[in-house]
This record gives sequence, C-alpha cells and structure tokens, in this order.
Amino acid sequence: MNRPLALHLKAALLCSLAAVALSLPLLWVPLVAGWSGWVPTSTSPRAEAVLAVLAALWVAWCVVDIPRRDLKILIWVASLWLLLSGIWLAGLYGWPSGMLVPTTAAALAGVGGLIFSFTPYGSRRLRWEKLVGPRVSRSVLKDRIDEQHLEEKPQEKFVYIAEVIWPSDSDEDRESWETMTLQASEAARQFLLGRGFLERCDAEGMRVVFGCWGEDPEHDEVVQMLWQWVGRHGGTVALSKGSCLVGVGHLPTGPRWTMRGRAVRRTARLAATARGYGAKLVVEEAMAKTLPAGWVTRPLSWWDFEGERSLVREVVGRSEDFSPAEAERVRRWERAWEAFWQADWETAESLFLGMAKESDDAVARIFALRSSSARRGGRLV
Repeated sequence: MNRPLALHLKAALLCSLAAVALSLPLLWVPLVAGWSGWVPTSTSPRAEAVLAVLAALWVAWCVVDIPRRDLKILIWVASLWLLLSGIWLAGLYGWPSGMLVPTTAAALAGVGGLIFSFTPYGSRRLRWEKLVGPRVSRSVLKDRIDEQHLEEKPQEKFVYIAEVIWPSDSDEDRESWETMTLQASEAARQFLLGRGFLERCDAEGMRVVFGCWGEDPEHDEVVQMLWQWVGRHGGTVALSKGSCLVGVGHLPTGPRWTMRGRAVRRTARLAATARGYGAKLVVEEAMAKTLPAGWVTRPLSWWDFEGERSLVREVVGRSEDFSPAEAERVRRWERAWEAFWQADWETAESLFLGMAKESDDAVARIFALRSSSARRGGRLV
C-alpha cells in the first residue's frame, strides 16, 4: 500500500471511531440509573451501534479520499439523506431502528474528514501545489487533481521536451536583458503552462514538458506553440520527444515533481548546439520527418551525442505562409549548405552572404563567416 493511501485509510478510521465514540453516549447514557433527561427512541441498541459504525466508516472514507471539496460535501450530504431514508423505509417493512445515533455518527465522521482534508496532509490540492507550485497553470491543476499521479511511483513516460534558451545577454544592455528575461518567464507561465509543465526556469532558460501526466498533445500543436514563442520572444528552442523517468523527487530543497533521463540531457545539448548557430526552433532529423505536412525545415549541423550522430534541422515556417521569394531562399539554403560541407567555400560564402543581406538571418551570417574563414585558410569558427 502506498503512503498517501495508507494515510487516508488511517485518517478515515480515526474520524469514524471518534464519531462513533461521540455518538454512542446518546444511546447508552439515558440507561444510567437516575437519568431523568431526554430518552431517545431505541428498539435495538446493538443494531444501531453496528449501523453507526458502518455509516461512519463509509462517510469518513468518502470525505477523506475524494479530492474535490465540493464533491466531498455532496457525497456527505447524500449519504446522510440515504441513511435517514433507508432507516425510515426499513421501519415500514418491520425493521424499526432509531435514526439519531447512526445519523449523528455519520455527520461527525464527515466533519472530521472535512477537517482532515483542509490540512496539508489531507488536501490533494495543497500537495499538488507544494510539488508543482506555479510551474503549471491553474486550469491544468484543476483538471488533473482527480487523478492519482501523486500516488504513483516514478515511472517511464514518453513526453515532448522543449529546452528554451533566452536571447544572448549583452554587457552594455544588462539591465534590459534581465527585464526581458523576467518578462519571458512570466509570458511562459501564461502562454505555455496552459498545456505544458515548467520543469525548470532560471537565468539561462527554461524547460517545458508536454504530455507529462498522460495526455498526448498533438504534434502540430506543440510545434505551433513553440514557433509562436520564438516569433514573439526570440531565443533558441530545441524540441525532442523521448522517454523520461518522471515522478516526485526528494531534492535537497524538498520534494517536487521532476524528471530525469537521457532525453532531457539530449534536448539540453541540442539547444546549446543550436544557440551557437543563432537558430530559433530546431529538431533532429528523425523528428523533422514526423512533422505534420506543411512545416518546412532546413539543415543546420551534424552533431554527436553519447556516440550517436544525427543531423540538426531548423524549423523555418509553414510552406503555405511562404512567398515565392521565401520558398526560393529555402532551395538556395540547401545548395549553400551542401557547398559548405563539400568544402566549396567560395560558393557557400556567396550564397550565405546573399541570404544574410536579404533578411535578418543570423544563421546565414554565421555560416558566411565560417565559409570566409575557411576560404582564407583559417580554421572554421
């Protein structure tokens, strides 16, 4: 039995036993010699005691274990109503029993369960907020609070991982860069967290995960979100999909929902590589082949990760949004990139330099500089 379930079971037992202990005197105190107060109607004290125990256990467990507070109260009130109706109906069929003790026990058990559910140990909402904090939107938190993700052991999940690196800082404009970083971080909370989970956010960048809790976001939706993000806020974003170990990790700063795995390291390295080229949104060749129809990519660089070599490609937009000149630029890029890797430095420099002058293409400028350096006999930069 996992720890939260065992805790809820103990709480339900304590609430029910306390409720029964407080309600039974209503049944037996009037039997004390010399008692002159009010005497409740009772046909079978033993049957009422058994019914009180069962009703209190049922109500306490429902109120303690159900995550939503409005549903707790609804089930509690409904249980009291059914209990009263059942006792009344049993009396009509010749099984009379008193209502006071069972109803009192169920009511007190519900009160105890509600009190427990407002504590940090009994409130799933408070426990969720402690583990994920502001790293997920309120709407996602509300949608997922009914599920048992907090009680699950760490397990493998196949998720989308987006590693975001803020735009490069400048010593001359440090203050404005810090302001921009704060604004981008706040924008991430509003824009991305409605569909993703902010696993990390610091001065260098952030990591957003999609599909962390069972939902499988649409491939096109994830790419579209990230494409809009870099268009608004700049920087570099690397997108990959892989298997990670996700769950509650007990870190030095306390327990928090987190993830580990090769896919996380790979995405971080991919983003660092892309940043060196000034690229915006990059994916690996394998993912580029699975992009929905219409998304256009261009080759960026070969890179190695833990013994595996793959081609990195940059997403440059949708084909339906391209003008004839932009479509021609994609074809020119392919020719320039092939010339670069075939050591045809003059052709590569000419094509890259032309594209860099036509538009604000940081990647083309970097490849033009590298081609020029190689042509003059220097090493690649």
